[in-house]
Amino acid sequence: MQGVYLKGGIRLPRGFAAALLLSLIWGSWGAGSAHGADDITPEPLTSEAEAVDDQADESSSFLADIQLSGYLKNESAFRYREPRAITKIRNIAYLNAKYPYSSRFKFNFSGWAYYDLAYDLFDYDTIAARLERNSDEPLAFIVNLPREKDSPVAEIRELYMDMFLGDVDIRLGKQFVVWGVLEGVRITDEINPMDFRELLMPELLDYRIPLWMAKLDYYRENASYQFLWIPDIRFHKPAPPGSEWELLQEVPGTRFPDSFDYKNAEVGMRVSTNRWDTELSFSYFYTWDDFPVVFRRVRINEADAPDFFPTYTRLSMYGATFIKQLNSFILKGEMAYVTDKYFAVADVDKNGDGFLDSNGEFKRDHIRWGLGVDYNWEGMDISPSLVQWIVLDYDEALIQDEFDTSVNLFLRKEYPQSSMLFQFLAIYLINLEELYLKPKWTFRMTDRFQISTGLDMFFGQKSQFGVASSSAVTEGVVVREQRAQFIGNFHDNDRIFLEFKYAF
Repeated sequence: MQGVYLKGGIRLPRGFAAALLLSLIWGSWGAGSAHGADDITPEPLTSEAEAVDDQADESSSFLADIQLSGYLKNESAFRYREPRAITKIRNIAYLNAKYPYSSRFKFNFSGWAYYDLAYDLFDYDTIAARLERNSDEPLAFIVNLPREKDSPVAEIRELYMDMFLGDVDIRLGKQFVVWGVLEGVRITDEINPMDFRELLMPELLDYRIPLWMAKLDYYRENASYQFLWIPDIRFHKPAPPGSEWELLQEVPGTRFPDSFDYKNAEVGMRVSTNRWDTELSFSYFYTWDDFPVVFRRVRINEADAPDFFPTYTRLSMYGATFIKQLNSFILKGEMAYVTDKYFAVADVDKNGDGFLDSNGEFKRDHIRWGLGVDYNWEGMDISPSLVQWIVLDYDEALIQDEFDTSVNLFLRKEYPQSSMLFQFLAIYLINLEELYLKPKWTFRMTDRFQISTGLDMFFGQKSQFGVASSSAVTEGVVVREQRAQFIGNFHDNDRIFLEFKYAF
C-alpha cells in the first residue's frame, strides 16, 4: 500500500436541488395526467375552512406514506494490551426514510450521527497509545504531532431518487454501488472509496464512502446493462491523525482533481447475464486511483532532501465476475485487468543521471483475481477465498512484489435454540506475513434488541523506514531494513468489543 489519503467531506453538487425539484414537478404532472386528461369539468369552489382541512389531510397522508426505520447503537472497545484502555464508547443514531411518491418515483434518505464518549472520559494519548507507538522519537516530537478524533460526526449516507420507466431504472443522488461477488474483497468492486477510521473493522457498507452519481439500469430478456456517471470525486479517507488507527496521512502539496468538473468525472458500465447456468458480468470503469502517486525527485547517494509532488492519476479497469452452482457448492470468482497504475521503486538510476529514475514511480498494468467457494457443513456456512495481484512487465526495482497473495476465511453458524449467531473472519496476507482474526458472537434478546461481543486481533511486524541511531558506526546512524507493512502496524491494538443495538 503506497501513498496517502484525502480527507472526504459532504458536498451537494450545484444544480442537484434544482434537478430534484424539477423531478418532483415532473412526477406531480405525470401523476395528474394519469388520472385522465379528458376530465376537465371545473370543481365547485370550496370555503377557506374546507381548503385548510384538505391541506391537513394531504399533509397527514404524506406523513403516513413515509416508511421510517433505523437503529440506536452503542459500540465499546477495550484494548487489552499495554497501555490497557477503553478506546471507544461510540453512540450511534441511524435513520432511513423511504417515500414512495408514486409507482414510478420513489425517494430514499439515510443518515447517521455519532459521538464517542471515550475522549471525554479518558486521556487522549492513552487511547491512541502514541507514546508507545513513537517510543523511539523525541518527546517534543510526539507532543507536537496533530491530534484529531472521529467524533462528533453527522452525515448523509444516502439521498437519492428512483425512477422506474418500464425496462429502464434511473437512480440520481448520493448512493452506494457494489460490483463484486466476493464478500469483503475489492477486485472489481472499486466504485466507492473506503473510510479507514477503524481500518478494516466496520461493517461492509459502513466503511464505504457514498458518492453523488447517476446510475441507469436497462433490462432486456437475457441481460441487464448498468451505466454510471460519477462527478463526485473522492478518495480513500484516513483514520484521524493521532488516533490508534493512524497509518498514513495527506502529504503537503498533494494535487487533487476538481470535483464536479465534467472532465474529471468517473464513468462505468456493466453487463450482467446468465449463460450455462452461470451468473456472469463484464465491466469497465474509468476512474481515479484512490491512492495518490507520490512522485519524488531524489538525488542518488546524496544527502539532499527529496522533493515530493504527490498526484492522483487515472486508471482503466476491465472486470469480470461469475457465480456458479456446483451441487452443494457455490463457486465465485472475480478478475480485473488494470492499466496505467504507478508502483514505487527503490533506489535505481539506470540512466546514470544521478537521480532516482522516473521520479520514483514506474507505470505498469496489473491483474487482480480472486476465487472463492460457499458451502454448508454441519449447519455452518463456510466461505474461503484466495486473492492475488500480478504486476505485468515486472522490474526488480519495484518495491511491490510481482505476486501479492492473500487468503480469507469467513464462517457463519446460527444456534436457534440459544438465539445466537457466531461469525468468524480471518485475513492472511501471505507476502507480508500478517494476520487479522475477528470472532464475533451475537445474541438476539428480542426481535429488535441484540447484544454482540467479540475480538479484533492483529499479527505481524510494524513498518520500518529511514535510519536509526547507533554507537557502533562513525556517523552515529545506520540504515535499517526498509519494510512496508499494513495489519502488522496494529499488533499492539488487540481489543475486545461489546455492542448494543436496538432496531426500529
